[in-house]
Amino acid sequence: MLERRHVTRSGVTRISLVAAVAAAVWFSRADAVGAAAGSALLGLVLCCDAVRARMRAHRRDALTVWTVSMVAPLREYVVYVGLAFGAAAAGFASAWGWAAGALIALALRDALLVARSAPPASSNPNPLALPSQRRPEGLRLPGPRVPPPRDGSSETVTRVRPVAGAEPAETSESLSLIHLARRIMVFGQPTRFLVIAVATVAFDARIAFLSLVVGCVVAITGELVDPSSREPRP
Repeated sequence: MLERRHVTRSGVTRISLVAAVAAAVWFSRADAVGAAAGSALLGLVLCCDAVRARMRAHRRDALTVWTVSMVAPLREYVVYVGLAFGAAAAGFASAWGWAAGALIALALRDALLVARSAPPASSNPNPLALPSQRRPEGLRLPGPRVPPPRDGSSETVTRVRPVAGAEPAETSESLSLIHLARRIMVFGQPTRFLVIAVATVAFDARIAFLSLVVGCVVAITGELVDPSSREPRP
């Protein structure tokens, strides 16, 4: 429907920014109605991201890439400011301190993921050396060739085929659970928005900021222990 109305992926991203600003305004009310409305608007932000990911037009547009890169952190900072205003209005004197701690933890998490995902440097110690002066990394020797059997011989080739059973299904299920656990441990923006929504509705803004700090610490620890997990690009 959006594509028929000529709405681009960049336009959907701008709509998500407007929804995030509205969520921040509701979070600043510091009551149950504001928490519920802000959480619903955060759900709209995630819906916009899902719609944008499935749109066929302008997938590689430079404007879309730039807009997503700028809007994604901006809308989260706006939500943090709204939460801090709401916590301060509720009488929590340390609201801005918790907000600053969440921002610092998020910055450390993002810096570590960017540093770990950077391409490795070249292994050549002297890139200006001539090709004849570089040491070869190794020689690939051909493997032994097995001569074909002669006519009339009784030699046969036996191939072992895996037996189909329940083991492949269990392996795929375990891999899917491991993949889901890694996606959660990466603590991307969708997960952070879900944490904010649940924490503000069930508790208050302080618990939301504390959950964000703990989630970023878990993401940093998981990246140091298992660097194979990567956050998907928007």
